[in-house]
Amino acid sequence: MAKRISLSRAARLVGVKRGVLQQQIRAGELQTFEGEIVLSDLLHAYPDAQIEDSSMLERVEQIIEQATFINPDSIARKPDNVALTARIMSLSENLSRQKRLLDRYQRFTDELRAEINRLEAQPDALQQLGSWVDQATSRISTDDDTIDQPFVNETFLRVMSAQATVIPSGHEFFVEGAESILEAGLRGGLALNYGCSNGNCGLCKIRVVSGETRRIKHHDYALTEAEKGIGYVLGCCNTAISDVVLEADEAQSTKDIPMQNIPIRIKKIDHPDADVLIVSTRTPRTSRLRFLAGQRATLSIDQVGSGFYPIASCPCDDMNLQFHIGLDKRDPVANYLDESAKANDLLTLEGPVGSFVLNENSSNPLVFIAEGIGFASIKGLIEHAMALDVAEKIFLFWIADSDDSHYLNNLCRAWNDALDNFEYVPLDAEAGEHPGDSILEQLQQDDPTGFDYYLCSGDKIRAGVEQFFDTQAIPKQQVMYETL
Repeated sequence: MAKRISLSRAARLVGVKRGVLQQQIRAGELQTFEGEIVLSDLLHAYPDAQIEDSSMLERVEQIIEQATFINPDSIARKPDNVALTARIMSLSENLSRQKRLLDRYQRFTDELRAEINRLEAQPDALQQLGSWVDQATSRISTDDDTIDQPFVNETFLRVMSAQATVIPSGHEFFVEGAESILEAGLRGGLALNYGCSNGNCGLCKIRVVSGETRRIKHHDYALTEAEKGIGYVLGCCNTAISDVVLEADEAQSTKDIPMQNIPIRIKKIDHPDADVLIVSTRTPRTSRLRFLAGQRATLSIDQVGSGFYPIASCPCDDMNLQFHIGLDKRDPVANYLDESAKANDLLTLEGPVGSFVLNENSSNPLVFIAEGIGFASIKGLIEHAMALDVAEKIFLFWIADSDDSHYLNNLCRAWNDALDNFEYVPLDAEAGEHPGDSILEQLQQDDPTGFDYYLCSGDKIRAGVEQFFDTQAIPKQQVMYETL
């Protein structure tokens, strides 16, 4: 039987993004069966794929980590001895079952040969059948016994990481090394339910439907015997030993995210532009911010005041939050951060607020349009889309007064260079470049009505883009707006 693998694992095996494979499937270049790809078909489409040649995947992951200011503990991402041994044992058991099955076929062949010998004096048809069995067994014994490299590569991935599938959403992510299921799920862009992430509150309870998990740290929260009996574990304190199917609560909308009040500390303040501050902050480990990409929060400073700003980072790294703040003499928080703040200063965050978030139920390619510092909200959405790794294509149109106002231009160009399914188009507002014309030019032969659009801009740009949407008959449910 042909070996099949999931779309997520196939993308990792050949070192491309899921969106690239989705495009090939839609174009008829690859076939799927019940959501899986035949391994031999994948290797035919990517004949040079090798597990050692993972430069594309590594580069993509590096770009995403730099973009979201992720600083993972390198030790936690490596398999510990127990987890690695358990995964290899699980694979060995599977190989053992296959070998036992092969031995049974061999015994069946021997018994069939003996039975044919007993009946050889009978009709010629039996002699012909005997000759066929001899030829078949001869081919089996003389077949090339070289290593099946695609199978070895795919097996290697299974040892180094376990794939988790969440029901009922169908979301997938990989658990690397001995990291917790919760950490891996958040890194994969999922809005899993959790609280302290330290084993005390029990909000990250998940039910293991199939597969094997192992506890990696002590927790004070006590699961009931009934919960244990039906497979509940704490996501923050367990890792996956094998591929697993998990039943878990996920935030479906902004209504599922509670308001939070959290003390955060400044890590650093950058000045990428004369008019913009990038403030990188960190939450306490036991009080991280649950939010959806694109939402906003209020930052308050004692004796100074407060300001309302977009969270310019991905929920996949909920401890490290980034804010892009425009310098404005009327904003006391911006002025204080520009003139007086220093690393380790304490701020108070209240939030999240807002409904400018990704529609995760849509499978459409994505078009993001930002004006000036509106890129802050768009950046979080793009990073979240990257973490989810489900968009076939992502376009970013960034409108600014001049080239100097694209204050993270290098980051966007790095995305463009590293990701096969990402296109970046900087636009100069002073040159009169109309975003609608640029969108049509970039989409080329694609149908504009088949995309989801996310726009963060001032009223003037919005009016022009809305006119483009009306002209192209873009369905209103496929357009999300956020006003600067």
